[in-house]
Amino acid sequence: MFNVIDFVQEISPVQSGETGNVLAENRQHLSAIVAYKNLVDNWDEDGAVAPTHQTVTIALDIALLLTASGQAIYHTSPGPVGEIMINLRNGTKSVKFLIYPSDRRKVVCISPNETPQQGPLTPDSLRETLQWLNA
Repeated sequence: MFNVIDFVQEISPVQSGETGNVLAENRQHLSAIVAYKNLVDNWDEDGAVAPTHQTVTIALDIALLLTASGQAIYHTSPGPVGEIMINLRNGTKSVKFLIYPSDRRKVVCISPNETPQQGPLTPDSLRETLQWLNA
């Protein structure tokens, strides 16, 4: 386990006074993630699986951690196999956090100047990814 306060201070791309603005910007994304718990199977009328309560909770925890650290969320969405995607952007860089029902978590980093990278989402990879995104 890690100290959340220390972690937030390490990965924070903005000064603490600006975090209130990010909270306002992220509010709709946080609400959307909570609303995903109301989806039912076949929510897209094409056979999509609804996210589980655990998946929604994990996605919300990650989104709240991002918000507390001052990281703006660009977009969120449910996926066809019950996953939830949290997308971040900074200039031409893009990051996708994918949270799956089986408690599997992935991160995908995309930049036009680099080969796309993907791997497991862990506290260390989250820290490294946010540092890369905001460099």
